[in-house]
Amino acid sequence: MATAVTSTCACRGFSVTVEFPNSELPMNRALCLCNNCRRVSGSCGWSSLLVPPAQMFDPSKFNTTTYETSKGVARHFCSICGAHTFTMIQRGQSMCVLNTGLWDQVLKRWARPDAGDVEFVPEGSLMTMPKKEEILARDDKLKAGCHCGGVKFYITRPDEASKKVQSPYSDLITPYHSHSSENPKNEAWWLRQNDTKYLAGTCACTSCRLATGCEIQPWAFVPKCNIFQEDGTPLDFAMGTLKSYQSSEGVLREFCGVCGATVFWHCEERPELIDVSVGVLDPEEGARVEGWLDWWTDRVSFEELALSKDLIASLGDGLKRWKAAKQIE
Repeated sequence: MATAVTSTCACRGFSVTVEFPNSELPMNRALCLCNNCRRVSGSCGWSSLLVPPAQMFDPSKFNTTTYETSKGVARHFCSICGAHTFTMIQRGQSMCVLNTGLWDQVLKRWARPDAGDVEFVPEGSLMTMPKKEEILARDDKLKAGCHCGGVKFYITRPDEASKKVQSPYSDLITPYHSHSSENPKNEAWWLRQNDTKYLAGTCACTSCRLATGCEIQPWAFVPKCNIFQEDGTPLDFAMGTLKSYQSSEGVLREFCGVCGATVFWHCEERPELIDVSVGVLDPEEGARVEGWLDWWTDRVSFEELALSKDLIASLGDGLKRWKAAKQIE
């Protein structure tokens, strides 16, 4: 007996069905947070599982772009919407791993290392990253760029112009399913820590999942006036190797056309406030970039739409635990 899983990207240009033997289910898989995976995806957790040898498919049948991150490791992403789809590995024998963010059902149990053993998400909570010596921001410019270097830009500290941006509330703060997003007083919710940092949060919406190939997408909310190209000119969504994909009416996403990294999200409703993918921010600032970002810990945006319910519930629990631990410090 086997269970069929269909993996489909946002634009539906990539779709494949793979059967996994029931004897191998459920499968354990952790999220990878290495610099390579973060900068090639823009996300904060890369997850993929091995396709059974008998289910191997021909990569040339799909409209994907190939990007080699290391010798023998070729990552494929949709050429239209940018979703990371699968990786072909040539190391002695040919293997294929399928990105789990595009699956139509959950067959896996999320795992994390724990004192040499493994605990599964349904039985506990994802742990926050070990506390390290605080990384202080080095200057007033935060460098950012994708893995291949085709997209490079920088962010400046909030200023007076940052406060004048018009924007409704984000679902991260005000759940759209139960509250209005209206912001009649134009509270600058995207500015934090006495207007010295930007708000950041995690999203589990279907659109982000299918356009990235990852279950969790981290965004920082940054005014367009604080984002500059590497040469100091204002942000241009056509810069470098950026490609755009309209994921819904009035909504555009930008990704690198060479390595596939998710870079920006923006919309007609709030054109001057840009979602910047945290995974492309300077890795020397740390994975959470806490010298520049203040993370929202009360909620995962659109958590109600999550496919991996246990994963997102545990992420939410971990965020609350992190908040409580920081308050004690």
